[in-house]
Amino acid sequence: MGKIIIGEKAGFCFGVERALRIAQESRALSSRPVYILGPLIHNPRVVAEMEKCGIKTISDLNDAEPGGILLIRSHGAGPPTIKAAKERGLQVIDATCPFVRQEQKLAQKLRAEGFQVVVVGEPEHPEVKAVVEAVDGQTVVIDPKDQAAIEKIKFAARVGLVCQTTQPLENLNMVVTALLPRVKELKVYNTICNATRERQEETAELARKVDLLLVVGGKNSANTRKLAEIGASLTPTYHIESISEIDPQWLRGKTLIGVTAGASTPQEQISEVVDWLKVNSAGGIDMEENQMINVQPAEGIKEEAVSEAAVDNGEMLLNYEIPRLEEGSIVEGIVVEVNKEEVSVSVGGKSELQIPLRELTNENVASAEEVVQKGDKIKVMVLKSDDDKTILSKRRADEELAWEKLADAYQEHRRVKGKIVQAVKGGLQVKVDGVTAFLPASQADLGYVKDLSTLVGLETDFNLIEFEPKRRRAVLSRREVLEEERRAVEEKVYSELTEGEKRTGVVTRLTPFGAFVDLGHGVEGLLHISEIAWERLKHPSERLVEGQQIEVLVTKVDREAKRISLSLKQLSPHPWTKIVEKYKVGDYVEGKVVRLTSFGAFVNLEEGVDGLIHISQLSDRRVEKPAEVVQVGQTVKAKVIKVEPEQRRIGLSLREAKEEKPVKESKETTISGLEEEPLSSNLGVLLAEKMGQLKGEGTD
Repeated sequence: MGKIIIGEKAGFCFGVERALRIAQESRALSSRPVYILGPLIHNPRVVAEMEKCGIKTISDLNDAEPGGILLIRSHGAGPPTIKAAKERGLQVIDATCPFVRQEQKLAQKLRAEGFQVVVVGEPEHPEVKAVVEAVDGQTVVIDPKDQAAIEKIKFAARVGLVCQTTQPLENLNMVVTALLPRVKELKVYNTICNATRERQEETAELARKVDLLLVVGGKNSANTRKLAEIGASLTPTYHIESISEIDPQWLRGKTLIGVTAGASTPQEQISEVVDWLKVNSAGGIDMEENQMINVQPAEGIKEEAVSEAAVDNGEMLLNYEIPRLEEGSIVEGIVVEVNKEEVSVSVGGKSELQIPLRELTNENVASAEEVVQKGDKIKVMVLKSDDDKTILSKRRADEELAWEKLADAYQEHRRVKGKIVQAVKGGLQVKVDGVTAFLPASQADLGYVKDLSTLVGLETDFNLIEFEPKRRRAVLSRREVLEEERRAVEEKVYSELTEGEKRTGVVTRLTPFGAFVDLGHGVEGLLHISEIAWERLKHPSERLVEGQQIEVLVTKVDREAKRISLSLKQLSPHPWTKIVEKYKVGDYVEGKVVRLTSFGAFVNLEEGVDGLIHISQLSDRRVEKPAEVVQVGQTVKAKVIKVEPEQRRIGLSLREAKEEKPVKESKETTISGLEEEPLSSNLGVLLAEKMGQLKGEGTD
């Protein structure tokens, strides 16, 4: 057996129900003809029933007899229309939805403040037309469905924006996003009715549960069509006005059927569909247990008693009693007065209730004006409710709502935004929407933070890792958020990196095996010591310092292992490419001995180019070990005896360089006859002659 689930918010909204009651009371309290300028609501059946009761729908004021009553429907009307009606001799009764009236007033306020007024909504919708009239046509209407038209509109420097009350919030957000870069100042009033948003959210949730969704309401109702669109995106959905449109084939194989309705659909129309489903669904169908259809009046609307005198004065308002406020409940109110010590709030009754400064906020403020302004909508908790006194608290409501918000975030694994306010033992205290949560020191950052007080004042996102609402305990992690962000950045960088491209980075660390280079956003690559220079280095510090900005070549990207290999030396050509042009056999070169082996000594001629002096070329005598002739670090002059660029070999000779070293000419006079004699003989002769000369000199 199947089941029916009916949306709790299906049916008349507060504004529509209010307008209908005003119309019915108008008819009951006066014998004069009653007219409505345009359909009271977008529901042909309801309009037809009103016609039967003597409430006539007209499209032109000339169709109304002077002396009759003109009812302004919930969509509202502008001053020109009301003026024209009075000039025709009609008694005007305003049944404009309070939310629509507020939209008109805000548009007028924006115009008075010098803003260019923009209305977001359907240009032909009666509510939008009424708002345009309210500001004498001095406005721009933006249809969210026509995004291309926005680009063609020339906006003033200061723009003020209101929105059709039945528009989805995403449409308002879209227009705001489009306007922000095009104007210098943008003032936005979110005039969307909460009931519309809640109804749309409920429809989406219902559509996800059921096998089939029926949306009941007028085909000319914009808000009903929107519900059908939302449902159709999630499950088979049909928009119907009556049971005559239901095709039994739709129900075949469907065990869970959802029913919802637009704001202009009466209870009887919904019940008719439900009753039909019970009777005609194959296999039988039951109502979901405890299923109810409720129409809740919007909170925050102040109403006064209706009387015949009120009708005569052109005022028609519903007779609502002061709602019973249950202790512990949270309700919405409108701030109607603000002074230093307290604020006055209307929560839907005849009277206003006061909230003292101590119950406004937990923050240390000097005046209530620092917390709220006149006209603000606020949530308040009922602390006490009896005939003598009602005590409200915004502070307690904010706390309770904040804990509920945290609970949702914890269940849905969503981040929360908070501000670190104080360092305490073991961690930090964080304010999240007025709630004090705990951030352990180990979760404060990616690494160890020596002084936690340096984080005080930071506003950022956190993950909820522990949550116990009954104990009022919430534990946060900033480290998890940073890790998630780092992973996201890494994914982006790795997806963009390609082997062979050049990147600019900063040297972050030097190690014996290489240098780590930050390529951006904390993503590091390794520059191995062998890739720093063409010559052999003992340590990267020979060429690099931490903090140095360098250009590197990406040689390898291992996305799975998260490794990036870099090269600095490959950005310049290998020294051996021009070796033939620079070194030729027979040339004499100078270099530093860099290595000794058993077979010879390697001499560095330039970066990346070493020549070999074979052990046999070190001296003209027999050498057992190269160290007998040369030492590492010694600068030597050698002769090039072999160049093999393909094998990257240069042969050098120290022996031949010494043998062929040119002899400098002596500036001294050669003694005749001693040229061929050994040096020792020459010295002896010279000394003998010198001694003889000295003896001779001594005898003189």
